[in-house]
Amino acid sequence: MQISEQNGEGETVSPSFLSRIIGSIAWLSAALGAVLVVFTLGITGYSVFQRYVLGTPLTWTDELSGFLVVAIVMLGAAETLRKGEHISVDLLSSKATGKLKTGVQLWGFAATSFVAAILLLSAWAAVEFSWNIGVYSDGYLEAPLWIPQSFMLVGGGLLLLMALAQTIDLLLSKRRG
Repeated sequence: MQISEQNGEGETVSPSFLSRIIGSIAWLSAALGAVLVVFTLGITGYSVFQRYVLGTPLTWTDELSGFLVVAIVMLGAAETLRKGEHISVDLLSSKATGKLKTGVQLWGFAATSFVAAILLLSAWAAVEFSWNIGVYSDGYLEAPLWIPQSFMLVGGGLLLLMALAQTIDLLLSKRRG
């Protein structure tokens, strides 16, 4: 769900300063996620080469790849929302106009904000627990779990901020219009 660049009357709606700042952070976060995709592809290829060509399998690459996939998803969540590319059902929103369309958009942003807040609180509790107790992964990496869990914290926080900023932009555009 993205605030369209034009409102119902054809007027251009520009994002607020807050949205642009959060959007820039979300873009940088997604760019880091894209770098991690390439890195994950590289270590997976290296692991396959080691296993099938050299006959010396690496034991740590699967665990690292799993951690990286979580990071990739969480780093891209806010940018995906900003661009309006999350999976959605357009049954109501594509047919709605005027106040109903605004209501549907607000409902979507509220639902996204709620889920992001729950994710943020859950991630905070998990990171705090792992940090305080000193939990490590049980695989070959034996990585402190607060490190990969921190990506859920960052992603959930950015997603919440982006949903709130888009809600504010939608409300401000309706107030002006």
